Amino acid sequence: MRSTKTHFACTAFCGFAALLSVSTEATWAADVPSFARNGTFKVCTSGEFPPMEFYDKPGDKALVGFEIDVAEALAQQWGAKTDYVVGDFKGLLPSLDSQRCDAVMSGITLRPERLQKYDGIGYFTTSTVMVTAAGDSGTKVPEDFSGKTVAVEAGTTFEPTLAALNATFAKAGRPEAVLQPYPSASAVIQQILVGRAAGTITLDTTAAYRMAQTPGRLQVPYTYPNKEYYAIYLRKDAGDRKAVRAGLEALKAEGRMQDMLKKWNLSPEAVEVDGAAAR
Repeated sequence: MRSTKTHFACTAFCGFAALLSVSTEATWAADVPSFARNGTFKVCTSGEFPPMEFYDKPGDKALVGFEIDVAEALAQQWGAKTDYVVGDFKGLLPSLDSQRCDAVMSGITLRPERLQKYDGIGYFTTSTVMVTAAGDSGTKVPEDFSGKTVAVEAGTTFEPTLAALNATFAKAGRPEAVLQPYPSASAVIQQILVGRAAGTITLDTTAAYRMAQTPGRLQVPYTYPNKEYYAIYLRKDAGDRKAVRAGLEALKAEGRMQDMLKKWNLSPEAVEVDGAAAR
């Protein structure tokens, strides 16, 4: 009789435990991306694109910036800790391929060609701008780059944009721009400051930050008309994409995203989760 009672009690308890386990797993799957269930959210970033992600002072070991704050907030939601894998911008997506990280967050824009291979969640609007030295009255629009040296961050979408511009120069019989690639945004800006480059094209957020850091030395003479989106890139997985998108929406709904925008002097109207995912 004791054995029967024990068997009945175990059967009832085990059935309840199994049901609870299935319920917990279902909730876990809905709320937490698969890559964060081991307690770590690994993010690939260049660490060279203020105010999105950067080292505040030479020698600092901790990254700061808007996207760093977003990554930390997402990890907190998922009960995980962040781990940053820092490298050159052009190597970030390949690092995602090789599973060195779970996501790329590095001022990287949402582009159709990238979406062919990766899941991308656009969540922050931005615009491409020209940056030149203050007082340069001869470089006002992209066409003024003809025959001049232009610095560009390697691996970014700015390289093909400038290559296309050179193609129009060649077609019109005008001198092409001399394109000089550099591994980081800070190195690009430095070339303008020391007079080795007439200018560059970059995103408005980093341009504003650089201008604030070097008062009176840089200017933005031209803004491209098309709006773009910063994105979080993941390996293709519908469940992970849904979980990350839900995490971003929660940060926006709770007002935490707006607090982070204010902290970094960014527009409160800039957040638009998944605004261009269909592009």
